[in-house]
Amino acid sequence: MKNTIFAIMLTVLVIGGGWFYYNFTQYAPKTYVKDIEVTNSDDTANKNIISTTINTETGTTSTTTPLFTLTSIASHKDASSCYSVISKSVYDLTMWVNIHPGGKGAILSICGRDGTEAFMNQHKGGDKFMKILSRYKIGNLM
Repeated sequence: MKNTIFAIMLTVLVIGGGWFYYNFTQYAPKTYVKDIEVTNSDDTANKNIISTTINTETGTTSTTTPLFTLTSIASHKDASSCYSVISKSVYDLTMWVNIHPGGKGAILSICGRDGTEAFMNQHKGGDKFMKILSRYKIGNLM
């Protein structure tokens, strides 16, 4: 009886492993491109595309990052569209406004402007905070 149960479990494991390999590795794309459209309000750059090409075989990526001006960032100054500059990088913090552990006010105070000083005074450039912030990067300051 034990041998029968063991044989059935082994068969299920082998078939399941084969199915997983066939469906998720053999026909996985070798490269893919993820595009994110970013709209700026200034005349010099109405639309920018952040294109990230990822090669799954080599693990390499190449990215084209848009550049923003302080003028274009200034129009994104409230909870419906919140861009901020921190250490010459531009972040879209719109989604972070309502979930920031320190409350909305802290984020809203840096919307539409360079928030480097406020961010560094509060978080001291800590790894944890920089990692969270990096999720929202959309470009660099010109």
